[in-house]
Amino acid sequence: MKLKIILSLFTAVILMVACSSDDASCTQQTWYQDADNDGFGNANQSLSACAQPNGYVADNSDFNDNDVNSYPNATEICDGIDNDNDGQIDGMSASGCGAGEVCENGTCVSLTTYYADMDNDGYGDATTTTTAGSMAPAGYVTDNADCDDTNANINPGATEVVDSYIDEDCNGTTTLTAYADNDNDGYGDASNPITFECFLPCGNAQQVNNIPSGYVLDNTDCADNDANTYPGAPEITTDGVDNNCNGYTDEVLCTTDADCPNAIPTCTDQGNGIWICL
Repeated sequence: MKLKIILSLFTAVILMVACSSDDASCTQQTWYQDADNDGFGNANQSLSACAQPNGYVADNSDFNDNDVNSYPNATEICDGIDNDNDGQIDGMSASGCGAGEVCENGTCVSLTTYYADMDNDGYGDATTTTTAGSMAPAGYVTDNADCDDTNANINPGATEVVDSYIDEDCNGTTTLTAYADNDNDGYGDASNPITFECFLPCGNAQQVNNIPSGYVLDNTDCADNDANTYPGAPEITTDGVDNNCNGYTDEVLCTTDADCPNAIPTCTDQGNGIWICL
């Protein structure tokens, strides 16, 4: 029994000496905790040991040791976290979203088409587009119905201006005024107007279409019940009517005969050798 005890003590001493010899010869280094097992360690959690402890690595560059997807030069994914530590959360390169989607605040959302609104009237130009997530980029809107994106007074919500020859409300027409021509002489009565929609193109008087029957664009007739009376009509000097609507009745125009003022008692010099004689 005593021999067994002595042998046990001897063995223990030998082991102690051997261990002491091993500890003295090993090279300790610093190991860093890798809580998320991504191969990158936490510089704030470390210990020294000769061999690599379980759950520790030699690297100390992990900036987020609680997320296996976040470490230096990681691929940015759509998770609401700055995976690669570049200062941008879910940047444009974020992966994980499907076709026609974009990452926004950690969620994949469908891409929306937006239209340029250069005149800031809330209506966009259908020919100038961009795509983005749920928020429209500056200068863009979801509407695409503006027919002139350079003029804030022209859009589907604008008020049509009569006789402007402009389609202010983008409905494909412009509003014009026509005047009754009861004597069918091509000249209208200013006191008898109507408005009508002229379908585009309707940029000037020569392009006007669909004028209501019995109406004209002119409003200078001074007697709309007499087809012989209109601006520029031949003056009939014996009918007691101002046929040419110039404010004189039965007048004679003298342009080349210098004796005209002497031949007719009442003449008004119009200048440039022209007289109106009554």
